[in-house]
Amino acid sequence: MSARVVIVDLFGLVLVALGFFMAFRQAGVRRMFGWTAAPREAGSADPVTYALRIAGVMIMVFGFVLGMMVTLFSLT
Repeated sequence: MSARVVIVDLFGLVLVALGFFMAFRQAGVRRMFGWTAAPREAGSADPVTYALRIAGVMIMVFGFVLGMMVTLFSLT
């Protein structure tokens, strides 16, 4: 594999990690941006929680697909 493929794979890995933390480990992301913690009551829904989940999964899948496409294309 060439250096370009390795660089794109590392960038994809960074995107996967960033998306994972945005989707499933939201406390650190909220602290980084200075947002308040999610409410603990069962009746109230926090729209930031859903936005972070959706954006995190989208970024995670994009990083995975980007890395896999470049790697598989370079192997053919």
